[in-house]
Amino acid sequence: MNPKILLGLAVGIACSIIWGGHAVVARPALAGQGFHPIDLAAFRYAPAALLLAPLAWQARDALKRIGWWRLLVLSFFGGAPNLLLFVCALLFAPASHGGTIAPMVMPVAGALLAIPMIGEWPSRGRAAALAIMGAGVLMIGWDGVSGNHPGAWRGDILLVLAGTTWSVFTLLLRRWQVPAIPATAAVTMISAIVVLPVWLPWRAAEVAQIPAGPLIVQFVAQGVALGALAMFLYARAVELLGPTRAATLSIMVPVTALLLAAFLLEEPISLLQGLGATLAAGGMLAAVLFTGRRTA
Repeated sequence: MNPKILLGLAVGIACSIIWGGHAVVARPALAGQGFHPIDLAAFRYAPAALLLAPLAWQARDALKRIGWWRLLVLSFFGGAPNLLLFVCALLFAPASHGGTIAPMVMPVAGALLAIPMIGEWPSRGRAAALAIMGAGVLMIGWDGVSGNHPGAWRGDILLVLAGTTWSVFTLLLRRWQVPAIPATAAVTMISAIVVLPVWLPWRAAEVAQIPAGPLIVQFVAQGVALGALAMFLYARAVELLGPTRAATLSIMVPVTALLLAAFLLEEPISLLQGLGATLAAGGMLAAVLFTGRRTA
């Protein structure tokens, strides 16, 4: 195989593992290590803002053209509010739900919202694939009503909202023709500016009492791996594989999340949940590889 493709697959898979492991790392931090959702937001955006500041500076002319009000709107849908929806969901839902429902909702919500926002209609084949994905998400969500995790439906609703708001973020990037990497850097910095003045007087002293081990894990996982490294890896995968091939790697996110939650957190995977994940992943693969879309 072409070494370029192999390298692209390697960095893309690494990115998918980081994304899939997000809920697996965040769930125990919230459940028993003394962290609050805003702690994870502070850990996510403070170090990432420092790491990404050079990118924002290099793209300052492009960001000026985008304008402050658009950057603020992008930050609302793709920044701290989106992350807080996701981590608050993990107070109720298990990591296996967090790593599957949100990423599977994104393409479905994105396809529906693309109709009014950018005038893009899915082809019949893509619509069928997205319907299959939606059915898979409902099967996973049913586990939060009467399966292994009753009561998780409260978190599942927040996960659906998190996936939907992220879809709005990506559609706005397309509608406004905003470069993704500079925009992400700017959104990260804006989120840090919003979160840190609230977090420092409210939570900093309590977080300082948490043992060093969990603090280091969350700092590296949230700020370095998720906040900066995953973005660079995905950008490199797109460069090496092309956007369509790189997009297929997102299929690995829910699969990785389920496996990591089972092996690291010992969360049981019900038959219905496994079937739903398989169905949704198959629909996602078909939507990316074998179906198209048309613009009105």
